[in-house]
Amino acid sequence: MTALQPEFSHRASDYSSVAVRREDVLVSVCFGDPHIDADTFDCIAALAQQLDAHFRFREIIVVVEESRKNALLALLPRVTNLRLFTVRDGTPFYHRRVIAADEAIGDVVMVANAPELAYLDPIAMIVQAADEQRMVLAARAASLVERTLSGPLVAMGRVAGFKVGLSDLQTMAVPRTLLNQLLVHPDPDLALRFPPRDIRLPLAFSAALDMPAPRQVGQQGRRLALLQKLFVYVAPIVLMAVTLASALLTVIGFFYAFYVVGAWIVVKNLAPGWLTLSAMLSLTALFLGVSIMGMSLGLQQLLARSGRDSFEGSASEINRIDLFGQVAADLNVDLERESDVAPERAPR
Repeated sequence: MTALQPEFSHRASDYSSVAVRREDVLVSVCFGDPHIDADTFDCIAALAQQLDAHFRFREIIVVVEESRKNALLALLPRVTNLRLFTVRDGTPFYHRRVIAADEAIGDVVMVANAPELAYLDPIAMIVQAADEQRMVLAARAASLVERTLSGPLVAMGRVAGFKVGLSDLQTMAVPRTLLNQLLVHPDPDLALRFPPRDIRLPLAFSAALDMPAPRQVGQQGRRLALLQKLFVYVAPIVLMAVTLASALLTVIGFFYAFYVVGAWIVVKNLAPGWLTLSAMLSLTALFLGVSIMGMSLGLQQLLARSGRDSFEGSASEINRIDLFGQVAADLNVDLERESDVAPERAPR
């Protein structure tokens, strides 16, 4: 489908200056394995305070590898309504983001990267996503050289059906309805990093102010994995081109074979070996064309029918929170089970 033209969001002051603490939106902020250091802990704690100042209901979800969970236990007393999940060691980074987003229960879910929050207004992104019901993707200003070098990657992403850009950051705010569509995508890891180009997924951008180009070391493997997945999604287009080329080769081989037979009938004196060589070439071209075209069509049929599992991932929750119990306590409501209170029957 044709994608909607993405729009840059309004200034942060248009959204972040919320006079009233909103009670109509449950916010979930997800971190897929943040850095284990004091700066990251302070960032998450400060974000929790900002969320509490603007929203009554919120949760923060952190997904880490099993071997690193003990280092994050110190964060639990500092941040209320924090849900800590562990996954097996070696789980890919982008798959951890999907696990965190899948566990979220909020009306608006922000999949965040802690180092980027210092240059963003997360409250503005969440409010815009809730009010406009569109994905809000953080992006930094790209130089002319970066835009030029990213041209082939952007073109490949367009062919594959994704919005790809080197200036796009990893932080995004997504309404629940749109998040459900991303999670059931055949490749949710890629969909949560580069949104699909689909008219049903409206997209806006939030500018990161004065953010330098990232210089993080150790992310080459992640980028290569994303690039490999993009190549996979280009496969149907490549197969279509191979099918057309093999069909053309089949037609050429058929007419060349017809030409060889005609020359054998009409021409009396053929060069020695020409007939045998030409017949072999025509039959080879015809055979290769039919074979490659058949295999390409078969692979396209398999790609059309096969679908990956919508989501596979297991996580263990370290601590549990009870948002609904807190709401009941705030409203001073005593919930009673039906078995505890016997209904009164009218006398006969």
